Amino acid sequence: MSTVLTPSTRSQRDRLVRLGVMIFLASLPIAAILLALVNWQVALGFVVVWTVGLLFGVGQQRQTSLKIDGNGLQYEAGTFVLRTSWADLDRIGEATLPTGTTQAIVLKKGGLRWAHTAATRAQVQQRGWDRIIPIDDFAPKWPQGKLADAIREHRPDLLP
Repeated sequence: MSTVLTPSTRSQRDRLVRLGVMIFLASLPIAAILLALVNWQVALGFVVVWTVGLLFGVGQQRQTSLKIDGNGLQYEAGTFVLRTSWADLDRIGEATLPTGTTQAIVLKKGGLRWAHTAATRAQVQQRGWDRIIPIDDFAPKWPQGKLADAIREHRPDLLP
């Protein structure tokens, strides 16, 4: 039997807020040009349509998930998929991702099984993301919950 974990509602909301602020700030220089060339209504309309449209697109992206079963873990990050057996888990520790430092399961070897494009595959392997499965999004109360229970069952040596 397998268990599929998805990011918590709080984690998803925080991500959406961060992206919303970034999209809004990116629209301001264009809005300033529109304000100077046309008028404030067009500038405001652009900011609203741009921000809402891009946030809608972000919402349509494939959600990350972590599948846990007797064979190991499968991490689906949207643009790539990692698959690893329990034996290939090296340790649990901190890892640095574009969103910041996070608790992560570190693999002994790269577990990349699929990537959306060849460029994505190259970037994931070059940056070492093919050896990192983030924990914080899936287990905000780490080391409690289903993920910790599965690790205790299959690889108790990884927990303190």
